[in-house]
Amino acid sequence: MVAVISDKYHLKSVHEEIGLFDRKLAHLMNFEKFETEEERDQAARKMRLKRDTLVKTALRLVAEGVEFKPADLPRSMRPEGEPETPVQAPAIEQSVETVEPPIASPSFIRESRGPYAGTSLDWQASVRQYMQKKGKA
Repeated sequence: MVAVISDKYHLKSVHEEIGLFDRKLAHLMNFEKFETEEERDQAARKMRLKRDTLVKTALRLVAEGVEFKPADLPRSMRPEGEPETPVQAPAIEQSVETVEPPIASPSFIRESRGPYAGTSLDWQASVRQYMQKKGKA
């Protein structure tokens, strides 16, 4: 038997499965073709039983104190009054000004005083020495 670890990642996957069953159930009710309504109801009942088991698992994990993001909740489990807000990427400011790179040296050899300046870890000094040795500086 496999031991299931009850953590936030497990809860997120349970929420995803509930959303999947919601979509499957909606597709079954709207688009699937059955010979009788009784067959449709029977198939829907089977799906609802599986979904209800997942909902009970999710509610148990939340009651145990497993943390989750409200955005991870499936639509069917979100509170009624909560507006559905899509996740927006942060706005990126675009600057119009252009900066001219120095002509004398490439951008990767610029002088900078980092924490490793003057030590054996100073890669910029080794690049400068290499460039001078090859006569490119």
